[in-house]
Amino acid sequence: MVGFRRRRGTLVIILFVVCAIFLISIQISGRYGGDHLHSVVLRFVSPCQRAFHWTIGSIRKGFRDYILLVDVNKEKLRLQEELRRLQRENDELRESTQAVRRLRRLLLFKEQMPVAMIPAEVIACSPSARSRTIVINKGRGEGVRKGMPVMTWEGVVGKVIRTSSASSIILLIIDRNFSVDALVQRTRTRGILEGEGGPLCQLRYVPRTDEIKVGDRIITSGLGGVFPKGLFMGKVVKVEKKEHGFFQKVEVSPSADFSRLEEVMMIIKSAGEDKG
Repeated sequence: MVGFRRRRGTLVIILFVVCAIFLISIQISGRYGGDHLHSVVLRFVSPCQRAFHWTIGSIRKGFRDYILLVDVNKEKLRLQEELRRLQRENDELRESTQAVRRLRRLLLFKEQMPVAMIPAEVIACSPSARSRTIVINKGRGEGVRKGMPVMTWEGVVGKVIRTSSASSIILLIIDRNFSVDALVQRTRTRGILEGEGGPLCQLRYVPRTDEIKVGDRIITSGLGGVFPKGLFMGKVVKVEKKEHGFFQKVEVSPSADFSRLEEVMMIIKSAGEDKG
């Protein structure tokens, strides 16, 4: 029953369409002149014509919109991929620019130093506060030896404490096990610079009577045979003199930024006597 109703509706629509086409063809051919009958028929057929044309127009518009939407989505995906590519290239360019700047500074520093040096890249660092060390990508195969001083263009980083064929471990000057004889550059006051395990070092055994100011530069004294004399290690950030005791407390901020180490230099001249 439902199928018959659907077929009947379809037949009625087809009939109206056929009649409309017939009347239009007659009007075009000029063989029909009955205005009254023509008006009556058109009155019934026009709604069907309008519905037919609206349906066809809607289908065409929908199809065009769909095609346009597909093209827009494709263009959107293409632009997004292009944007990602440009962002990657921009990041790579920035990284290359920063690397060139760092290497240029190291090269200028190397040219200014009167000793031979071995460049290396930092490939790992110790996550523990008890052991402040880094690992570099050069070892015995490239001439690195235990005891070599390690520098950046900013100043002293530490010294080599262990080597393998292709890598080495560097003890940083902020490690509790690090110590080196040092000088206050302005006054020539001597002391021992020791790491504290944190971001600062301490210049120990400085007599209370010696003048130390915040901002004074601390350099290596050259004693001990490991570090050449005059290498910059840091600046005084705090001076504390107690009422009693022989020495004053001097805190030093290292010259090197250990959180951003990427390239370093080993000084060949004063490699320690220990060849382990």
